[in-house]
Amino acid sequence: MSAPSKPPAEPPHDPVEQLAEKLYVGMCTRIYSAGGEKPQPKAVAQLAFKLAEAFVAANYEFNPTAIAAREAKAKASVNLDAVQIDFGPVAKPK
Repeated sequence: MSAPSKPPAEPPHDPVEQLAEKLYVGMCTRIYSAGGEKPQPKAVAQLAFKLAEAFVAANYEFNPTAIAAREAKAKASVNLDAVQIDFGPVAKPK
């Protein structure tokens, strides 16, 4: 018998990338379905990432729910810089 195989690991969650992808698809739908001059797809992708980064930054600046969630996460995390460990001599067993 062989051990059950593990499902493949999920890639890390990147909210900026996911938002940029949604923006890119939406912008391309509007840009390339309309008449007139069309920008290069790479330029549209760059704009989508810039917009996504700006949105995430503004979200943490103006959205009370996002601010509270970020503060709660910061309080729940351990700051290893503040941890002091004493590696003094260990007592010998008798």
